[in-house]
Amino acid sequence: MSKEQLTANLFAQQQFNDHSEPAHIIRVAFESGVDSEFDYGVADDLWPVEAGARVEAPFGRGNKNQVGFCVAAGLSAHESFADRNRLKYITKVLDDSPLVDAELMELARWISGYYVCPLGQVLGAMVPAGVKRAAGRRQVRYMYLLSQNAQKKQIKSRKQQTIIEILQELEAFDTYSAGQLDDVLREADCSTDGPVKRLVEKGLVKLCRKTEFRKLPVIPEGLRIDSSREVSLNNDQAAAVKQICSDVETELFGVTLLWGITDSGKTEVYMRVIEQVIASGKNAIVLLPEIALTAQTVQRFQKRFSKVAVLHSGLTAAQRNAQWQMIRSGQAEVVIGARSAIFAPVPRLGLVVVDEEHEPSYKQDTVPRYHGRDVAIKRAQIAGAHCVLGSATPSLESLVNCTQRGHYKLVKLPKRVMDLPMPKMRLVDLRQDEKTRDGRRLLSSELTNQLKNVLGRGEQAILLLNKRGYSNFIFCSGCKHSLKCRNCDTALTFHKRRPSRPDILTVTGKHKQSGYAICHYCLAKTLVPQNCPLCDRKMIMIGVGSQRLEEELSRKFPDARVARIDSDSMAGKDYYKLLNDFSKGQIDILAGTQMLAKGLHFPNVTLVGIVSADTSLYVPDFRVNERTFQLISQVAGRTGRSEKKGLVVVQTFLPDQPAIQFALANDFDGFARAELVHRRACNLPPYWRMAAVLIRGSNYEKLQLACESIRNSIDGIISRNSLKAEIRGPMPAPISRIQRLYRMQIIVEAPDAGIIRRLFERLRSAQAFKGSVQVQIDIDPVNLL
Repeated sequence: MSKEQLTANLFAQQQFNDHSEPAHIIRVAFESGVDSEFDYGVADDLWPVEAGARVEAPFGRGNKNQVGFCVAAGLSAHESFADRNRLKYITKVLDDSPLVDAELMELARWISGYYVCPLGQVLGAMVPAGVKRAAGRRQVRYMYLLSQNAQKKQIKSRKQQTIIEILQELEAFDTYSAGQLDDVLREADCSTDGPVKRLVEKGLVKLCRKTEFRKLPVIPEGLRIDSSREVSLNNDQAAAVKQICSDVETELFGVTLLWGITDSGKTEVYMRVIEQVIASGKNAIVLLPEIALTAQTVQRFQKRFSKVAVLHSGLTAAQRNAQWQMIRSGQAEVVIGARSAIFAPVPRLGLVVVDEEHEPSYKQDTVPRYHGRDVAIKRAQIAGAHCVLGSATPSLESLVNCTQRGHYKLVKLPKRVMDLPMPKMRLVDLRQDEKTRDGRRLLSSELTNQLKNVLGRGEQAILLLNKRGYSNFIFCSGCKHSLKCRNCDTALTFHKRRPSRPDILTVTGKHKQSGYAICHYCLAKTLVPQNCPLCDRKMIMIGVGSQRLEEELSRKFPDARVARIDSDSMAGKDYYKLLNDFSKGQIDILAGTQMLAKGLHFPNVTLVGIVSADTSLYVPDFRVNERTFQLISQVAGRTGRSEKKGLVVVQTFLPDQPAIQFALANDFDGFARAELVHRRACNLPPYWRMAAVLIRGSNYEKLQLACESIRNSIDGIISRNSLKAEIRGPMPAPISRIQRLYRMQIIVEAPDAGIIRRLFERLRSAQAFKGSVQVQIDIDPVNLL
């Protein structure tokens, strides 16, 4: 059944209001997630309604008002889904002007089709919540002169004369040049607005109101960058700028993959190209993978450009609304932000930059499950703009696109700025080290000695351990019992805290007061028994975590100033202040998770220690080799960024693992060639495309039946339409239960994206996903957990 047929049937079954034939018809997509569009009549007193504006309209048998976006206006009777005489009428228009312009509407339709998501939900995600509810908006009173030559002799009051003089100095002769009432009264030393009322009565001045938004506060001091010196491009940077600017000048869509090693000056290349884009009368969007990088980047851009806007989830609703309105009005030349900034209402878009394009954090994990990098490319295509993807370790998808797609170009920056050498890489086999082979210590003899040397020279170090908490496995060595989450099929992680009182005694025995166990999926917490509840032997901690690393560092280096940075330690704290303290030399060792791996510049860091390089290799996902290589290379680039030479110590229990060996050799070419051979042989991305269908339910038997039904529907569509595709599953997901819901997966693989899109279009039309289970469709998944 088509969408049109479904809509007509839904409306035919409902009770309609008794209206005459409507003069105007619009099409509405509701934010509630209904996977169809509906036609409504519009009364003359609410007309016109433009596509992209929100409306309220009665929906369903109960005719309850719901909010939706007008996606088409001025439809004819022939174009309408339903009978004109039986159309419902909208009840309210919520926006004076569209929140979504024509280009963004086209982008929304593409996202809806490609990522298998209702159009209304896509549009709802495009517009920040603060914009929808007009957060931070206020009406401010202004005043201006009705006559440029107001005669003072008409005015006897001294304060009235002063107000006239102030307005004349401001040249406030219309609504655009009007002076703010409160400011004028303050300058005229008026405690009340009585003199203004007298001037209004005399017809000399007029009052008006303007809508204003709260200004974004100054970017945190955070990582203050010294950019007072003039930056000179090296030969590679100059060639890159020339090549990209040449492509931009054509005003045709294209994609440049800027592959530059860490500290090769990619940001300076971005800014030089943006300068040309702005000079041509157009604007730019710059996407970053982490909010943490925003302050540093914004500071650099604000020193170069006068009109910079910021959009990311760290802003308040009022701040986001103020920035969004500034962008829409054309007052911003450059928009900087995380993933969702790609939906900024930028007029005259000329360039989109995606920094660290390989980062999996560009993938949205809730509906709509879009990939920020790929949406950025599509938006550039719709706008006829250029897209630059930058990375020191490009994704294999982007690398292969440069060889297979004509609109992709590869530009390299093979050297660091000022010809600084890459840091030396040193491997430590944890199986051979006396201190670490039993798993009770995290720092090898080599890393410990190098830390002593660095601290002795007054330099700084960064240590990476990409696991939170203290220990990720609480275990009984006697009966092999482990502490697991009751809601999820996963082990609990122990988080340590300072004990405030003796160990807790309950009916099940003594529990550790020094910490608690938490599930990182459902966030459930529980006490940790001292002894096993089954055999009464002592429970032990196995595995590593950033908390344990911080503790060991403090014990081994009691005089060193150690700080930890991860999502736990930063909760409720000032991330920027901590990094600012580190940049000022007030912290000697910074330890933490992958938050440390990207985009941070600290010239005094001469040592990077990767405590466990093989942590991510145990995850059941085909991308683990790529992520391991990228993480090692990215964090290694944090050292040796000045005349001081850098050293990277890589600890691992898997010293011969290919991804680790290639990273040690700084050999991205070799790694990519080897990994792509494996991907091609197994029909994996980037050569084939993938989609994951995750089905969840609280009843395992019903879940199995639903999975089989979906699989049968998929097989039937493939057979009837002669589609080339491989289907795996249904099978239990790697984590088979989360938040008390059982989880099954069906993996779909096909040689190109068009096949997957046609398959899911037909599944949507057949309504194959309805039932008592939850179905989550992820196109181009970045992980399969």
